[in-house]
Amino acid sequence: MRFFMRQAARNIVRHRKKSILHILIGVLTVLILDIYAGNTDSTEKQLANLPKALEVTARISTLNGSQREGMTIREDRMMGVRESVYVKDPVFTVRLKFGFGAFTVEEYRENLNHYGMGMNAPEGVSGMKREEITFLPGVDESVLETAQKVCILNAALMEERGLHLGDDVMLTLFYYRYALEGSEIFIEPLVTDTYKIVGSMQISDYQGNWVPPEVIFPLDYMREAYHSQGIEFFADSGSFVVRDPFQLNALKAQMHDEVRFLSVITRAKPRTDGNALTIMDEAFIRSAETLSRNLALLRGMLPFLAAIVIFIGYLCSYLSLQSRREEYALMRSLGTGRGRSFFLLFGETALVEAAACILGSLAAAVFLRPAARVLVLSGAMFFLAFLAGAAMAILALHRLSVMEMLTKRD
Repeated sequence: MRFFMRQAARNIVRHRKKSILHILIGVLTVLILDIYAGNTDSTEKQLANLPKALEVTARISTLNGSQREGMTIREDRMMGVRESVYVKDPVFTVRLKFGFGAFTVEEYRENLNHYGMGMNAPEGVSGMKREEITFLPGVDESVLETAQKVCILNAALMEERGLHLGDDVMLTLFYYRYALEGSEIFIEPLVTDTYKIVGSMQISDYQGNWVPPEVIFPLDYMREAYHSQGIEFFADSGSFVVRDPFQLNALKAQMHDEVRFLSVITRAKPRTDGNALTIMDEAFIRSAETLSRNLALLRGMLPFLAAIVIFIGYLCSYLSLQSRREEYALMRSLGTGRGRSFFLLFGETALVEAAACILGSLAAAVFLRPAARVLVLSGAMFFLAFLAGAAMAILALHRLSVMEMLTKRD
């Protein structure tokens, strides 16, 4: 092995002009491969990160799409969304009115003058930021995902009533019952109970279409309150984020076949049923299709690039060996076998191209700054493909007659 390495190094020095030319060609080829591999890696990362960059959301509406709040969303539909493996961050709300203390239905005019909501996440209040809620120590927004008898009160209302975080407050709740057709709304008694104040809120930029809520209850507590009174529960708004937009077809199939949501029909009659689902996926699909096409094109170029590098390796080695045929013939005539002579020439080429690979990768690291794996993959592709071409050129030289090479010059 030492003999081969020493002899190959001597040949490189002896044919240094050709070796330098091979190195320059190799460096240029490595840079081109690094650009290609970098573009491929960048496109793969963009496609993988697309769900974060373009979040796909969905919204429940009436069949004609005219209402997204103040609807009657059946409980089984709501639970189908909340339990779906294709859904994340589902948000459902239910509207209510309330008053302080206990009072009868006949006394509602003097007492029922505040508005509230039940919800499972702060995003149920349009425009409210999570930092606008101050919680008791050890409590956070996850309390809205429970069925505890707790509430979050408006800070101004708490000050007006002399209430503080951690206090218990008795409230009487009334719920909204919507007529299936038309715009008639009924307000009926629901429950009177005592709730612990676990948070205070100040909504600075409310963006909803309804009166901003002055109290928030956990959604599942509201469901249990409905059930305890034998009242059928309906949510009045609902939305969610698609967990994996690359599984949109599976999500749509589940929402249609299992949860029984329909597509919006703009000519449908106005009703309060929240039975239509709109998925805002146009931008994601358009971007995903573009990136997928680009990635397929780049990957489709790989065999052609490999063939080109093999051809470059063959051509460079073939042209270099044409002027060294006499040297090769003399080496063979002195008793050097085919295998030894092949490995000597092949080792010489491998050393030159290893230097080209290292220099090309260093240049790419400085000027292109690709990921480390891009440098490794493009360098390995160049080295293996170039040496494959070089091996073909050396084997082609082996097929020539030694006597012919000694007596004939090109």
